[in-house]
Amino acid sequence: MTEVIIILALALLLLGPDQLPSLARSLGKGLRELRKATDDIKGQFESEIARIDLDQQPQKMIAPVPDAPKAEEGAKPAELPAAPTNPADDPGAARAAARRAAAESQLKLVAPEGAVPRQPESPPPAPAPEPKA
Repeated sequence: MTEVIIILALALLLLGPDQLPSLARSLGKGLRELRKATDDIKGQFESEIARIDLDQQPQKMIAPVPDAPKAEEGAKPAELPAAPTNPADDPGAARAAARRAAAESQLKLVAPEGAVPRQPESPPPAPAPEPKA
């Protein structure tokens, strides 16, 4: 708000009291024409969007599912092949076992950072010899 007051005071000093009302009038006309043009463009845009929405029919996004063939009475449903029960028959199990063995051979245990290495227990030190007097 203070910036507007400063600008108006400078305009009054520079233009004088005679030219200030005419300048304000022309500035108001310009702003009114600008607002009218933006409202007109906005109205045209909204009417075009509404016209496009009405012209387009909603399209079905999902294709219809065909009806399942009717089963004859007494017919058995198709059975899925059973999973192999022997791991040797399953190539995925053999591959997984090979990967696991390779990973275990490359595995290296490392102590956490800042940990003191553990030393094997040693027998207690022998007592010191007594001093000779």
